[in-house]
Amino acid sequence: MEKKNQEKQEVSTGMKLCRALGVILVLAAIAYIIWGGDFDGKGIVGYVDDFMVFMAAFTFAHGSFQRPERRYIRRQLYMLSSLFALLALCWVIMLAFIQ
Repeated sequence: MEKKNQEKQEVSTGMKLCRALGVILVLAAIAYIIWGGDFDGKGIVGYVDDFMVFMAAFTFAHGSFQRPERRYIRRQLYMLSSLFALLALCWVIMLAFIQ
């Protein structure tokens, strides 16, 4: 097989900002997990929102660190991140009304 000669694309300023935001979000998600003031329910139910918040931040950060050539994968990771964020928001609202 022939080796494709593809030039690497430069990382844009917007992607650099997304990378910085992704790192900040992951650190904030870890702080949220450690912080004891959230709506933790009894047992495993209380940890679901922590998982969703962390996964939203992690998938956003992972999408931000994809190579510029991988637009499709980055878009899928961003969509997955927004889905986790929406589920986390719904879960926190549900826990707030249950208790």
